[in-house]
Amino acid sequence: MKVAFYLLFAGYAVIAINLILFKTIPVTAIFSTPGFALRSVNLIPYHIITTYFSDDSIGLKRLLENTLGNIALFIPLGVFVSYMGVIRSFRFKVGILVATAVSLEVIQYVLALGSSDIDDVLLNLLGGLLGIAVYKRIERRARSREQVLNAVVVFFLVTGIGGIAVIGIVDRNLLPFGNQKVEYIDENKGIMAGLDESTSDLFGDLKAAGQSTITVYQNPKYITTVSISETVTPASELYTDISLNAATKFFIRHISSVKNQLISRYEEGSAVDLASLMGQKGTALTVRVWLSDDDVQIARAVLVSVTD
Repeated sequence: MKVAFYLLFAGYAVIAINLILFKTIPVTAIFSTPGFALRSVNLIPYHIITTYFSDDSIGLKRLLENTLGNIALFIPLGVFVSYMGVIRSFRFKVGILVATAVSLEVIQYVLALGSSDIDDVLLNLLGGLLGIAVYKRIERRARSREQVLNAVVVFFLVTGIGGIAVIGIVDRNLLPFGNQKVEYIDENKGIMAGLDESTSDLFGDLKAAGQSTITVYQNPKYITTVSISETVTPASELYTDISLNAATKFFIRHISSVKNQLISRYEEGSAVDLASLMGQKGTALTVRVWLSDDDVQIARAVLVSVTD
């Protein structure tokens, strides 16, 4: 039973690490696509959680994945820490949970594998505390240490099978054995000669598009650095109006996924095309803006990305 206990926990750890570190960028992409990186950080508690509940563009599925998912992911760890540290204090166990959650977020930031978020740490901690509570309940019902071990193994087995089934339904590629080598294909990217996406001056969601102005919402999920502050930036300050002129260049990137290929097709566009895309119900558009060297309020180039 002890062998089963450690093997089940090892399997859980592999899946958990894959979900936390490689849910945005598959591990294969790190080696196959040099320079492909995504890094952002939020250090304001409850900032992103509030956004998930207040932003209408975020669907119920994504909300549940990012809240309940983060909670459920750490429940087995809470059970494991409680079993291994049976003689340790509650404070010690909580410290292990916090240290683990923070370490994973730091690794995610250092390796540029996605969004590092204090809210994820809080949700993970809540899951770990639920795991401790589950272990306490098991301990109260068991008559011996051996029965506790048996119950924990059964718990790991049942939650493991259930968890894998749920993940497989949501997105099979999130499972370590479900990942395939991701191939990134850029079609006609040459039309953006001279423009590097990493050097864009503004990045966010396209909220409005007209003949002479576009409105960019600097979504907190994309902000590179959020300062430590108890004051949350007012939503109105996250919206920026950018002027357009005759010299502004427009590009549209259509992103599609075919099996293990992620295809980006670039084409030239216009302000009219942006307005047309805005009119398509249910379409979420991200935008990168390069500002004019002469006037920071005028766009030199605009790249809108849309998922087909």
